[in-house]
Amino acid sequence: MGRELWDKYWVRQLALVIGYVITYLSIRDFSTSSWPITTPLRFACLLFLPYRYWPLFAGVDCVAQSYVAYECVDRFGILWSLTQLVPYSAISMPLVWWCREKLNLFPSTQLVNFKALLICTVAVSLAWDAQAVLSGACGQVNGHWFVIPFIDVPEGFLGRYITIVALMPWVLMVRAEYLSEEPWQRRLRKAAKELLAVDTLALLLSTALFVYWLYLHSEEEARKLSYLAAFLPIAWLTLKPGWRAAALGGTPAILCVASLLQYDTAELNIETEAFIAFVVTCLFTLGARITAQSLKEEQDRLEVEQALQLARQSFQLSETRIKKTAQALQVAGTSLQLTQHQLLDRVHDVLPESEVQRYYRQAASMQDHVNRLVDSMYPSAWRQRGLSAALHETIADALREAAINYRCRIRGPLDDLTPAIHAAIYRLACESVMHINGQLVCSSIRLGVRSGATANGYWVALQVEGKLDNSHINDAMFDTTERDMLGSRLGAYGLGLLALRNHARLFGGELRSKVTENGLRLSYMLVDVINRPMEQLTAPQPWTA
Repeated sequence: MGRELWDKYWVRQLALVIGYVITYLSIRDFSTSSWPITTPLRFACLLFLPYRYWPLFAGVDCVAQSYVAYECVDRFGILWSLTQLVPYSAISMPLVWWCREKLNLFPSTQLVNFKALLICTVAVSLAWDAQAVLSGACGQVNGHWFVIPFIDVPEGFLGRYITIVALMPWVLMVRAEYLSEEPWQRRLRKAAKELLAVDTLALLLSTALFVYWLYLHSEEEARKLSYLAAFLPIAWLTLKPGWRAAALGGTPAILCVASLLQYDTAELNIETEAFIAFVVTCLFTLGARITAQSLKEEQDRLEVEQALQLARQSFQLSETRIKKTAQALQVAGTSLQLTQHQLLDRVHDVLPESEVQRYYRQAASMQDHVNRLVDSMYPSAWRQRGLSAALHETIADALREAAINYRCRIRGPLDDLTPAIHAAIYRLACESVMHINGQLVCSSIRLGVRSGATANGYWVALQVEGKLDNSHINDAMFDTTERDMLGSRLGAYGLGLLALRNHARLFGGELRSKVTENGLRLSYMLVDVINRPMEQLTAPQPWTA
């Protein structure tokens, strides 16, 4: 019921009128010419309200200003009151529209183009300051036209600009968090970790106390340095989380400096306000750069992760195709053997017995060759009894024919791992055995596999070590022919260390090679990463954060 009521257009318009009027009347008494805090409210409405609400907002703004115009009509004249009825929002609407549409102020719901935002802030502040000056020039006091001091012109511009810069980042952060799709618990933890860290609060508090003490116990020139000291920790904080840290520290620093100003010395206030505007602008510019760089690094990381995920999927798809091809080849080999036996049974009485036996031996040899080819592609032990059987039996059979002793030890469960990591373990084991035998004439191979679990997935440690035993060196040198056939029996391509390292990195792992006293050892650490949907981020520009 509430959702259906809110979806009605007139309900939203009524909520805009009531919300703006209440907020405007609540903060109007605290607004001054030097610190017009109603300016950020009006500016935020123009930035975030859809264009269809602008005519209504201009009318509401006119109604909100009519109270002051009516109260001061006897004091400043009817002409001044009429100029006050011109809503400030209507004057700045073309400027805000141009920044939103032409300068791409909001590239997405989570990004802000700070260059466009600063341009829009300066343009709107100038427009509202010019309107205030023209309105003031139309006022009469005791029958004389009001003369506006020249110093009020830059003071009004700086006041509006500083209040917008001081308060708008908080509005942007609230908007970003409201539109974020992350769980609010994670957002709170992230904000507390980045912005509300103990060192951040301690630095801000200690600096504020020092600045206040320096202001009270120093001469006039030293007091100017206290204003600079108020923003030094903000510059350091900006280097951590970016422009959000500048907002966290910048607004309290601006309020602190504003509370120390002496309003009876307008020239000094102008200098201080200009300094504040310059420093805060630089800090937000630096923060936007840092945030954009962080977003770019995060985007690069996600792109790399997505590329690795696609590569893992392609690897798994190729393994699936090899498995299906091996199964089809085994079925074809079995069917061919059956056909040959049926044919030989028919011609058994026609051909001599020796020739029939020769044909039987050829058929058996062909079937054995098919079986070896199937096992080199995708071992039958792997298909029937799992990865452990392939590591214990298939590799052992191939090494036994090459007169190489083999020992395999597996610690930890392998059934919980994904098929992709199963294929990676077996292929790396076969390639490592082939690589070690290509580097030295070893007499024994030791293979070890160990697995474990973490919060993000499973890890697997694979170690293949080849040794040369002096007592078996003659047998190892004699069986070189069988060793040359080892690669084809294991389905290995003879990859080098670089290719093996890249294969391990595909699964978030690393390869370490070590030459031992009498052999060679290859150690892998693989991570069975849980595939998660990739986040889609807009590539940020240098001024976008």
